[in-house]
Amino acid sequence: MLAGAYDVVSTDASATTPLADTVQRRLAELACVSEPIEAPPGFVTRSAASQQVLADLDRVARTSMAVLLTGETGTGKDLAAHHLHTRSGRSGQFVPINCAAVPNELIEGELFGYVKGAFSGAVGEYEGLIHAATHGTVFLDEVDDTPKTLQVKLLRVLEDHVVSRLGESAWRTVDFRVIAATNRDLGELVRKGEFGDDLYQRLAIVRIELPPLRERAEDLPELAAHLIARFYREEAAAPHRITSITPPALAALLCYPWPGNVRELRNVLFSALVHKRSGDDLLLSDLPEHVVRGAPSGPLEGDRPLVDRAAIARLIDEGRMNLRAVRDELERTALELALAKSGGSPARAARLLGEVGRGSSRDPGGTVRAMLRRHRL
Repeated sequence: MLAGAYDVVSTDASATTPLADTVQRRLAELACVSEPIEAPPGFVTRSAASQQVLADLDRVARTSMAVLLTGETGTGKDLAAHHLHTRSGRSGQFVPINCAAVPNELIEGELFGYVKGAFSGAVGEYEGLIHAATHGTVFLDEVDDTPKTLQVKLLRVLEDHVVSRLGESAWRTVDFRVIAATNRDLGELVRKGEFGDDLYQRLAIVRIELPPLRERAEDLPELAAHLIARFYREEAAAPHRITSITPPALAALLCYPWPGNVRELRNVLFSALVHKRSGDDLLLSDLPEHVVRGAPSGPLEGDRPLVDRAAIARLIDEGRMNLRAVRDELERTALELALAKSGGSPARAARLLGEVGRGSSRDPGGTVRAMLRRHRL
């Protein structure tokens, strides 16, 4: 692996298939050229992680398989679900259902529909959201919040694609594709008895996990530019417009861990743009304090030095100097920024870090990997 290998073919002499045939078949597989995948609007795929997600979505889109989208809050599960529906070729509607937003006593009627007089207040007939998705897609968002009583009733619907309205004994066949999403570990909920195993097995035929923003930092510059452009499209009357992000501000965005992922990035940028009154660039000072707190200490603007001698002098005078901590912070920040710019490649990051970052000729990223282990990155 250190020498650059990314695949392996067994040379076991006891194998039933000759090695030459195995190698030829593997080479034929590698030679297959996949058609370029067009990313949906707002789906940035510069990083390897996001490219893999887009490829997985595209493979499963044209099937009828149920898909479970997992990932932290704000990673874009709703965008991925929309992309699956768009690429599926289905002629029906995309019907999103937020399982956490509908009251438990109403959710069955909302999903399956009801006939007049089925319950108090049912003054007319209602077909239900699943029926509205005929020849389309049902998106069960936050499916982990589905009440246990409804989970049992969903089993028949998902297994046989039949729906019976409340107050009606007849079953009607409905052609729909189901996509579910959750930011929790459904497998763990099943083990705790908080989610039905049968329903989980039906929802998770294909499982796709969306990576958090901190694991696809290479996407952040383009993603930030896209969000800024989106802000000005939606806010055409904005009194002032910026054209770029300064390097210190971008460095702060790259260093921040983004627990709220893309949704949090959107909120931070939109808030900064609302308050921006002058200048063509988004500055470090335009960002909120909790984001700036994780920014590298330098270099900032122009020819300002990387090491702030006055700050170090103050620490020494006050008896608070910790040289090891300062050195580690500088090294860790440089590593994070170089890896973000290199797409996670230690060898390319080593070239960006200069002489101290280079490894041996056989393993140019060896030193960077050692530094990563030391800092537990």
